[in-house]
Amino acid sequence: MKVLLAVDGSAHALEAARALSILPVPGPPTSERYVEIVSVMNPPEVALTAQSELWYPQFLEHQQEMTQAALSAAQSVFEGTNWHVTTRQETGHVGHTLTELAEDSGVDLIVVGAKGHSTIERVLLGSVSDYVATHARCSVLVVRPPGLHVHDQQHAAEAGNTARVHWKQISVAIDTRPASKAVLEHLCRYHWNEEQTVTVLTASVKLEVFREDILATAMEEAAQRRTEALRCAEAATEQLKTCGGNLAAETVETDHIGEGLLQAAQSHHSDLIVLGDSGRGPVTRFLLGSTSRYVLRHAHCSVLVVRGHWHDDEDAGLKGEPAGLPSVTH
Repeated sequence: MKVLLAVDGSAHALEAARALSILPVPGPPTSERYVEIVSVMNPPEVALTAQSELWYPQFLEHQQEMTQAALSAAQSVFEGTNWHVTTRQETGHVGHTLTELAEDSGVDLIVVGAKGHSTIERVLLGSVSDYVATHARCSVLVVRPPGLHVHDQQHAAEAGNTARVHWKQISVAIDTRPASKAVLEHLCRYHWNEEQTVTVLTASVKLEVFREDILATAMEEAAQRRTEALRCAEAATEQLKTCGGNLAAETVETDHIGEGLLQAAQSHHSDLIVLGDSGRGPVTRFLLGSTSRYVLRHAHCSVLVVRGHWHDDEDAGLKGEPAGLPSVTH
């Protein structure tokens, strides 16, 4: 696996590095696990004047020192792990530079840190993490530290606390579209342990009926949807058995798919939500589906958005296969 880790010296970025350092990627390690730690400088454009010539070079030098410090701090997190680490400093628009670099390097995953846990912070997400998650062609992991606010992280770092992120509850949102098949294929690259629980979630939309003459038919249709959704989740858990961990299947009936998935994940105290992105074509492949974006922006925990390769036909890849090879992304 080849990963690009974006850092900027913040507590959020350092937590993202810690999360990546213990990502349960199996296999003989050093030759198979590469992480390039990247920090991007984006200095303001300054008109060239006699005054700016005095202070601007010093400003740039200070920015470079901070960038190097951020790279060194993140690199130290991987000491003693099986990741092969390189570092890189770039200059330019941060989000655009990261996504372009990821595409040029052919990485499998971009890892970025996000802001804290308050409602406003979750909706804003952060300009860089939001840009990367929206525009990257590859999968993106947006890390939110579980149970720690920013000042707690900073205090822990100052105290030399080396405690690391440990995802014990993972919620995987799927349906029967091709993007969910990519989700399962991606997750099969990891090995979860016996302390971790992976819950596969599916969702069906509630049917609102106001006429008694069709109530029975509507109830039957709703029951059939719930049954098919649960079958989809159960089939996915079968495919994920190679990943280890404790597996569970669950379906929710909801008025809003994104909110229903978030409520289910929150009820399990999930540390990580995994879902697919079904964008296709030269334009839509750069845009998150509505459910993916809703979950990404409102989740209380880390979110992994999986992007894979599939035929552009909406139904391609699933016909003739058991119900339950999967994304919940439109």
